[in-house]
Amino acid sequence: MSEYLSKEEIKQWRSSLEKITLEEFAARLGKKLEHDKHTNDIVDIVLKGQPVISTEDDWQQSKVERLSSIAERAYEREKEIAPSPFLAANVEKPAKKAPKKEKPKSEDVNIIFKKSLTDREQKVFDYFAQNSNKVVYAKDLAELLELPRDYVYKYIKNLRAKIEGDNLKNADKGGFILSL
Repeated sequence: MSEYLSKEEIKQWRSSLEKITLEEFAARLGKKLEHDKHTNDIVDIVLKGQPVISTEDDWQQSKVERLSSIAERAYEREKEIAPSPFLAANVEKPAKKAPKKEKPKSEDVNIIFKKSLTDREQKVFDYFAQNSNKVVYAKDLAELLELPRDYVYKYIKNLRAKIEGDNLKNADKGGFILSL
C-alpha cells in the first residue's frame, strides 16, 4: 500500500459530499499528499515553475504593430496583383476639343463587377469575353485552368455573383453564354 493518495482516492474525495480539504481526507486514510511530482511538461522544465509575467501594454502594442504591418503588406501585394483602374496615372486627360460622338465599338465591354476577381476568375472571364455571345463549355474552362471539370463550376458561380446584372447565362443545350 502506497503512502501517497492515488488517483482513485482523489476522485473519491472530489465526489464526496463532505466538505473537508484534501489534506484532511488524506490524514483520515493515513496517507500523504505528493507535492513534489516530476513533470514532463516542457514549459515547467524550461521556466522551472516560475510564472511568466507580461504587461498588457506590451502585448497590445505588438499586436497592433503586427496587424498594421500585415495589412500594409497585404495592401502592397493587392496593388501588385490588381492595380486599380481608377489610379491617377490610368485616367486619361480630357481633350481640349470636344470629340465627335461616335457609336460605341462592338469591342467596348461595359461589365460592372460587384467585387474584384481572383486570378482564376479573371482567366475565366477573359475566356468568356473572347467568346462573347458564344457557348462556352465547362470542359474548355477546365483545360484553360488545368483543373478537373467539377472545379470549374465554382468559378462560374462566383463570376455570376460578382457580375452586375444577368450577363452570364446557361445555354439551352449545355454550356454558358456571356452576353455583352
